[in-house]
Amino acid sequence: MSNIITVGIIAEGSTDYRFLGGIIRRTFETVAMECATDIDVYSVDPIEVNKTAITDYVFNAAKRADEHGIMVMCVHVDADAETDKDAFADRINPAFDRVQIDKTADLCRNLVPVVPVRMVEAWMLGDKIALKQEMNTTLTDTELGIDRPPERIADPKACIEEAIRHSQKHKTRRHRYELTIGDLYEPLGINAQIAQLVLLPSFKKFQEAVRDAFRELGYLH
Repeated sequence: MSNIITVGIIAEGSTDYRFLGGIIRRTFETVAMECATDIDVYSVDPIEVNKTAITDYVFNAAKRADEHGIMVMCVHVDADAETDKDAFADRINPAFDRVQIDKTADLCRNLVPVVPVRMVEAWMLGDKIALKQEMNTTLTDTELGIDRPPERIADPKACIEEAIRHSQKHKTRRHRYELTIGDLYEPLGINAQIAQLVLLPSFKKFQEAVRDAFRELGYLH
């Protein structure tokens, strides 16, 4: 009989859920394969709580997660900078500390930070083959303007939007499809290869945090 992990997530925006839901589940499934026993990862469920200051937001979500039997809660914030240093110091660490210190409430305390540098769209650029497949283009990375390391791109969302424009203008009007970046979040969450994403330092840090969550549950040593 397999053991199970139930996973929840709070994210910054609705589009983030569409991408991160698939990515988080498949990362958990990848780490589960490292365990000595069979682990089933249930669907990654959004945790619905009112958006407030980050420490209250995470605390209230951890309480709701516990009420719903969620074993691991992922917390997404974009670094919005060249590194994740300030995101951890100013947002993640204070929020996580409050959950761990407060012993008066029933809370999900197995927390996993999800902190893309600079924003979640940088992770969407992590597997450029999958990105181009979803854009249905044969243009090169250079022609699309995506030939730089994703975490060094100041505005990865704008970079993807510009790549979409390039991909569309090379098609005949008959074969042109009004693709938008909004069409890419969910399929890339499903199809981007974890093996490519772990080449990004911020994603690698997330994967290591997932391993820590498995260790906390006693599934990984």
